[in-house]
Amino acid sequence: MFRIMFLLKRKPHVTHAQFRAHFERSHAAMAIKFCGHLFTQYQRHYSEEVWHGGDSRAVDSGFGPKPAPWDLLSVWTLPSEEHYNEVIRLMLTPELDPLFHADEDRFIDRAATVMIPCTVFDTGVAFNPKGTVFDTPTGEPSWENCDLG
Repeated sequence: MFRIMFLLKRKPHVTHAQFRAHFERSHAAMAIKFCGHLFTQYQRHYSEEVWHGGDSRAVDSGFGPKPAPWDLLSVWTLPSEEHYNEVIRLMLTPELDPLFHADEDRFIDRAATVMIPCTVFDTGVAFNPKGTVFDTPTGEPSWENCDLG
């Protein structure tokens, strides 16, 4: 499985609500219409607030809510990197490239875009201690064999 995550920020003249509405009505709709058959999942996570600024365990560390530096975490999940390459190929065709670029120019601050390609390790939600710090005779965690340098 292959995943690409994008952190996207709106242009200064666009509100978060306008960004979200336009993304869903236009940009996501185009991606699904033209490339959706290549995605396993296409998630959009909108946020106006993030929590950071200190040690979350320490009182008065500064950890707390702050304005989010991005408006959207867009997550593309694809069966393989080849599927991703096909999405990009389609988006860059002479028919689609102008549509995507013109739409992005309306509302996305392209200079603030972050793209994160990932190899996915998904173990699901059923816990299996094999190979973890809990893989001990007692089931208690041990970091003895962890290689942190």
